[in-house]
Amino acid sequence: MRLLRIIIFIAVLLFLLPSGCRKTPEPPSPEDSDIFAACIPFPGTNQSLDIVTFNIETFPINGYTSVIAVANLLKTIDADVYALQEVASESGFNQLLNLLPGYSGIFYLINNSDWNLAYIYKVSEVTVNAASTRLLFTDSEYFPRPPFEIKIHHSHTNLDIYILNNHLKCCGGSENETSRRRASEMLKDYVDNSRPGDAVIILGDLNDEITGTGTSENPFLNFINDPADYRFTDMNIAKGSQLWWSYPSYPSHIDHILITNELFSKADTTVVYKAAPCYSYYSTYISDHRPVGIKLTASGR
Repeated sequence: MRLLRIIIFIAVLLFLLPSGCRKTPEPPSPEDSDIFAACIPFPGTNQSLDIVTFNIETFPINGYTSVIAVANLLKTIDADVYALQEVASESGFNQLLNLLPGYSGIFYLINNSDWNLAYIYKVSEVTVNAASTRLLFTDSEYFPRPPFEIKIHHSHTNLDIYILNNHLKCCGGSENETSRRRASEMLKDYVDNSRPGDAVIILGDLNDEITGTGTSENPFLNFINDPADYRFTDMNIAKGSQLWWSYPSYPSHIDHILITNELFSKADTTVVYKAAPCYSYYSTYISDHRPVGIKLTASGR
């Protein structure tokens, strides 16, 4: 009888071990270059300037495994410039750079807890003008994260562009909507008066949609109502199927790319990179947002 009890105990233990010791699936390693390939239809090329905005959700959301997964995704997209939001850890950001040979980075110029902005750029194609790297509206209540401006030169297209990386106030309610509207007005006033004649891209997690027709629901009408000078290159995405929106968990499309008229003839393609079908643990290790990218060429379409 005692032997039977031992046999039953061992059998039960063996039955329980697989579930009790099951490992959480590992994210892709940087060497697994094919994992995201099928989900990135328009990767960067040597003939284009490829710029991506990406809210990477309090990066690294799941420790070093997130660093590895994000590095793999960015390598597959192969953009020339990444404008990042929600970089919670500067050390994690540096770890990410270490996994991206050929790239350098610029971390936020202030300590903003979990809500830092940052840039990553390809050094073989992009030069950053250090003298033009700065924060805007640092004392404004309408910018909980001051816009992060850099000026770049892209060697292959010979384009010189100012990029304004933003993460505007989130959430609903009249106070938050007013904050985004005032921020939009201030950004337009800044570009109109301080960057006349310059090629400018305003991008980032703008935390609101761009398809509304009234000021109460669309804080960016000041740009939209000036089509001779400004264009949201992701407007067709915003008006299209929610399957391709940048913030699928809501769902909504709140990550945008806005260009000035100096770039109208250079804009080729704007795309949302939907990588989750290639990696089922995307929301666990990478982000609740999707990257949004623009491809600029010397001659446009």
